[in-house]
Amino acid sequence: MRILPLLFYIRDKNIEERFRIVEAISSLTHRHIRSVTGCFIYLELALQLIQGKEKFMAYEDMKTEVNRFLLRHPSCPQSEIDKYHRILGNPVGHDEVRPLYELGRDEVYSSGYVLHTLEASIWCILKTDHYKDAVLMAVNLGDDTDTTGAVTGGLAGLLYGREGIPASWLEVLARKADILSLAQRLREKWN
Repeated sequence: MRILPLLFYIRDKNIEERFRIVEAISSLTHRHIRSVTGCFIYLELALQLIQGKEKFMAYEDMKTEVNRFLLRHPSCPQSEIDKYHRILGNPVGHDEVRPLYELGRDEVYSSGYVLHTLEASIWCILKTDHYKDAVLMAVNLGDDTDTTGAVTGGLAGLLYGREGIPASWLEVLARKADILSLAQRLREKWN
């Protein structure tokens, strides 16, 4: 839930370098390859979104790129890739997996476990058409609402932009001036 800003540092690097950096940074708190893979998938989807792609196209392109990369990467065994089958598609040798966006509410979990958080967040993005709806859906899933809401909000922010965030939500932000200043500096550096 804290790794999204790394996107602005890695966005112009090749996929090998992006993975290496994500692995190094995410391992500061969660070293297991499952957590590293979750962070990598999240940032790869975010990368697709900042390129201006429609959400389903971004999701499909992310799946293609991540599957291609992970299947040949030595530090990510097939058994770990298979854990992400609801996000990435059919694991090798398994029956067809329903697309994530076709799952019902009772099939989505938001426990705070990296796999559940990422599935829930992507599900919320794919099931809604507005920032507010995506974030409210995420927090209303229950369980670890702050984590799922933060991950969903990050993707929704990239997808819908600042204009998509309800003005009433922005007005009550703690340290709003600091956040806006930081965002402006990042924009200047990024452009």
